Amino acid sequence: MRPKYQLAIYCIILLVIGKTLPALCQNIAVDTIIFKGNERTKLSILRRELDFFERDSLQVSELPNRIEFNRRKLMNTNLFIWVKSDYHQLPNGRISVIFEFLEQWYVLAYPLFQLADRNFNDWWSRGKDFDRAIYGLNFRHNNFMGRNEKVFLNAETGFNNKYEFVYQNPYLDRKKTIGLLLNWQYASLKNVPYKTISDTLAYKNSNQFIAEKWTGSIEFRKRFRFYDFQRIEFKYTHANIDKSVAQLNPAYFGQGQLSQNFSQLEYAFSYDFRDFINYPLRGRKLDVIFTKYGLSPREHVDFWESSASAAYFFDLGNNFFIATQVKAKISRDTYIPYANQRGFGYANDLVRGYELNVIDGTGFFLWRNTAKFQLFSRTFHIPFLPFKQINQIPIAIYPTVFADIGYVYNPFIESSKNANKWLFGTGLGVDFVTYYNFVARVGFPVTNGGKTGMVVALGREF
Repeated sequence: MRPKYQLAIYCIILLVIGKTLPALCQNIAVDTIIFKGNERTKLSILRRELDFFERDSLQVSELPNRIEFNRRKLMNTNLFIWVKSDYHQLPNGRISVIFEFLEQWYVLAYPLFQLADRNFNDWWSRGKDFDRAIYGLNFRHNNFMGRNEKVFLNAETGFNNKYEFVYQNPYLDRKKTIGLLLNWQYASLKNVPYKTISDTLAYKNSNQFIAEKWTGSIEFRKRFRFYDFQRIEFKYTHANIDKSVAQLNPAYFGQGQLSQNFSQLEYAFSYDFRDFINYPLRGRKLDVIFTKYGLSPREHVDFWESSASAAYFFDLGNNFFIATQVKAKISRDTYIPYANQRGFGYANDLVRGYELNVIDGTGFFLWRNTAKFQLFSRTFHIPFLPFKQINQIPIAIYPTVFADIGYVYNPFIESSKNANKWLFGTGLGVDFVTYYNFVARVGFPVTNGGKTGMVVALGREF
């Protein structure tokens, strides 16, 4: 019999025969915590995620769940392909806890190929033209110096040019509660989405670069306990457009301007209590964000916006799960240039079934719901691959049913068919989850606009 089960059986027998439970059956002390497989990641980064240490006493009845809970937190560092946990009782009556890891490849340099449109469905609807592709080279170090620091260098060309540098250090101080992020980005475009017509982006195409944008930002993050995060970001943007873009849409920067310079300040609070952040099945996440655009009277924009979201993930048992998210955004009731408006159609802010639409507005409400079933989950071992980071391929398949409700408010509406009205989307889908937290989703939605079809997306829903 494995040692870690002997104590539990002993305590159960005492309870059944009516004997008084000794202290050993109520609490047990941690003697050692052992980490295996962290060839690069420093111990201090791993211990930061634990909510118990050597000499702490843990309740025997909660011991398996407590250790599993900490295993998931280590997995959510996004440093490992898998994390395993175990424990056993020592002759001195205490326990030894073991966490074993398979580290990811942290240094990655790879060619980039992606579509310039907002999503795969938008690119497909525009004729599947590979001239609308972006290619280049990405360099990423996801665990610089073994301290979970990240360094990204991106160089892209093709449909658009883009150059980017990102440095992120989540632990500046000794207590590992303060983090820093630096970002610099430059982009130049030959094709500019200058206006939204009937909820579809209209592009100005040229053989010359007709728009460019510089941004630089610095962000500080404060981590309270394990699940509460606050961050504050200062960002500066300088952008130019060709006069042909301003002639097509004088409201692009406002009043026919050819340039836009502004600073912004953003504060965000996040509470993240999910089992796995890249494809959560259990837990909850809350976010509140406030952003002020234009910090001085001389700048070209002057408005604020605020958003809040709450997402919950429920395990119904028997491999059935439900996820739901409510999100809302409001903005200052004033004129906002076209280039700075964001309603539905960007990132994950959309009603499924309306992936081809951009619905501009100054505020919105979104409620998304997904029921899913874990049809298949297995890790395949490929013995002829010599690298342990890629010879174990996890694959999970989840058939889904979804239903979304949304509303975009736009006081400056011109030719939108879907702003200022309730939108509904429902349908069936399948999620595929595999290597390095990659998630692919295929859906077959039906909307209250009568649209049907197939949509493809990468990344988690919310």
